Amino acid sequence: MKSCTSYALAAALALFAGQAPDENYTLTTGKSCGPEGSTSKPDVKTLNRQKNRFQAPTVDDIDTDVSLAAMLAPGEDQNRFDPARAARIVGFVVDVKPGGKESCNCGATDPVDRDTHIEIGLAPDAPKTQRVIVEVTPRLRKLMREKPESVDWRTLTLQSHGDKGIKGKWVEVTGWLFFDAEHTNAAEDTSPGTMDNWRATCWEIHPITDITVLDGPPASTPALPPSTLAVLQHAHVLTVRRNKTRRDFIDARNR
Repeated sequence: MKSCTSYALAAALALFAGQAPDENYTLTTGKSCGPEGSTSKPDVKTLNRQKNRFQAPTVDDIDTDVSLAAMLAPGEDQNRFDPARAARIVGFVVDVKPGGKESCNCGATDPVDRDTHIEIGLAPDAPKTQRVIVEVTPRLRKLMREKPESVDWRTLTLQSHGDKGIKGKWVEVTGWLFFDAEHTNAAEDTSPGTMDNWRATCWEIHPITDITVLDGPPASTPALPPSTLAVLQHAHVLTVRRNKTRRDFIDARNR
């Protein structure tokens, strides 16, 4: 059941409809940061432009086959979804933290000019390799702040356990699908069994365009405890280990 703490998609659509925000974002330093960020690499420019989308998806943009369980499903997943589509997923917020200095944000150091990394899972005790990363970007944070009701998506606010915070709560998140290819060597699906993996998949909701806080997990939420998902992930590891062609491909791709 949804609580009264809801940033409705309809409100977000109303915010973005009828206005065409500048693609450039002005950092707190006064520097202008374009949608391709500060990189000179063509492939990273493409990724940055996807990260820096700011228009809210329409109902037709949302792929209703995407769920958190589908994103967590073990296996090679690079082509599992379409980054031109959006999704709406439900999960438990295990952690909220500021993003690093990234080229998409022109190397910004002020937290308000950096992404907010939100880690969600299907259980409160989901380990890092069973979490999906969803992200608030500076552009969307600014647009939400400028709404008539001024929604606060600053990292410190979202980290809190208060009325405006989301850490330790069940949420419904809406936004654009994005495959962060820069992290294929750190995700369980694309680098199975690697000791330093810190995420389940490179697929993200990035940027987030709507967050709705829920009273708890919906009745339709799959019962998938971490121990069960760990068994399925281990089966994926064994499959890759026994297939030299597949293993060599993954090693080359991740390098």
